[in-house]
Amino acid sequence: MMDIMQNYFQLFSFPETFFIDKNALSVSYRDLQKQFHPDNYASQPLNEQRLAVQFASYINTAYQTLQSSVKRAEYLLQLKGVEVDHQTMTVSDGKFLMLQMEWREGLADIEQLNDADAAEDALDDLTDEVKKVGSVLEEQFNEYYEENNNEEASAAVSKLFFVEKMLQEIERLDASLFD
Repeated sequence: MMDIMQNYFQLFSFPETFFIDKNALSVSYRDLQKQFHPDNYASQPLNEQRLAVQFASYINTAYQTLQSSVKRAEYLLQLKGVEVDHQTMTVSDGKFLMLQMEWREGLADIEQLNDADAAEDALDDLTDEVKKVGSVLEEQFNEYYEENNNEEASAAVSKLFFVEKMLQEIERLDASLFD
């Protein structure tokens, strides 16, 4: 049954937790897509066809949200009535702000390297470092979320958002240097 009143976790029959089995999520996504693909409703009345298109879109949005650590964390907080706005939220953690500056400087330094092997090694090292910090932040978010410490959980999401952006910048630089 097409029910857009259920939350994303319910849609995929997952518990409302931060850590999820992404392989099981992908399997469930494919099953839902097969079951509710709009083509399956081509012979149905127009209103059911429209509903199928809307539900397929809902499935896609739900999948993209649960697939991303940052979006999943934000969604969990949203389910609790806590909104996280990256436009207005600032990170007040001095150590994390210094780390951000170091990463940005490191990225700029890598961009200036003339040695492709050295640039690739430096990008790999930076990627590993950023991912490690991201993993720690995910653990912190999960702990704060489970403790109902929404303020700290929101702060962790803001940091995770920066980590995600940093990884995207690393990927862009990697693509421009090595493709």
